[in-house]
Amino acid sequence: MWEKSKPPALCHKARLRLMIGAAGLLASAALASSVSAQACDLVVRDGPQTVRIEYNPFAIGPSSGALDIGLENRGDAACDVRMSFTDDVGLEVTSVVLGNVGVQFRPREASGVQTADVQTAVFQYQLPAGAKGQAQFDAAVVQGAVADAGEYGVNLRLVMKTADGEPIGAPIPVRLILQATPRAQLNLAGAAGAFGTGSSVEVVDFGEAIAGVTRRIFLQVRANTLATVSIASQHGGVMHRVEEAPNAPALPYTVELDGDDVDLSALWTKQIDPPRTLAGISIPMTFVLGPVAGAMEGRYADVLTIDISPK
Repeated sequence: MWEKSKPPALCHKARLRLMIGAAGLLASAALASSVSAQACDLVVRDGPQTVRIEYNPFAIGPSSGALDIGLENRGDAACDVRMSFTDDVGLEVTSVVLGNVGVQFRPREASGVQTADVQTAVFQYQLPAGAKGQAQFDAAVVQGAVADAGEYGVNLRLVMKTADGEPIGAPIPVRLILQATPRAQLNLAGAAGAFGTGSSVEVVDFGEAIAGVTRRIFLQVRANTLATVSIASQHGGVMHRVEEAPNAPALPYTVELDGDDVDLSALWTKQIDPPRTLAGISIPMTFVLGPVAGAMEGRYADVLTIDISPK
């Protein structure tokens, strides 16, 4: 009787060992999963960021500001990070508008940041195990508009996630500021047109001295604020003979700027509010030669100093 009951006891013992082995495998799998989850341990080494763009709409090349985020991977495997900028309601943004000027974050690929292939407004960044790095961006003006002088700002957040969409740490506050310093520029041209077009005029030549002869040039002005044009005459509104001679008379002339008589006996000023465009405004400046009877033969000249200053 005892010999017949022995095999079932062995079977029961075998099944018990199988269950113990399965439990061990499950525990090992859980442990491996836990290690894998901790493989990428990304730490942000910088807090809130401020990006300031010193905006000169008339400069050659775009204005931009730098954003550098210090990161450290304390894990034992590379971190594959997804980054995006969000507005105050959490929506991902590709660009923002400050003072009628479009600003866009662009990755500085030399730092390893790249635009994601299929995700709009998302950037990719990889950091090797145990490494420190900087994810670098440029906030660049992308719209050829001229903002009124002043300071404009917006609050954004930089959100970081894993490739699976899991958040990495808390979003980083980013304050984006566009500083438009008051600026004004002036150009002289021989024909009406946009700023910088036409021949540069440095000499207005009346030619032969005939009373009433008229010449016209254009003051091309562009500014991001109200501006003041000032005109000063070296000889107070008359031309003196270049070759000095005793008792040589002076030849008078008059000037109009956009239909206004310019008083050349003293410093003359006029306020101008050009459109906020790169082309600016073209203002006619007319010169009329006065009486020339009894003038001595020779060359006559005066020098006008024309300045512009922003408000």
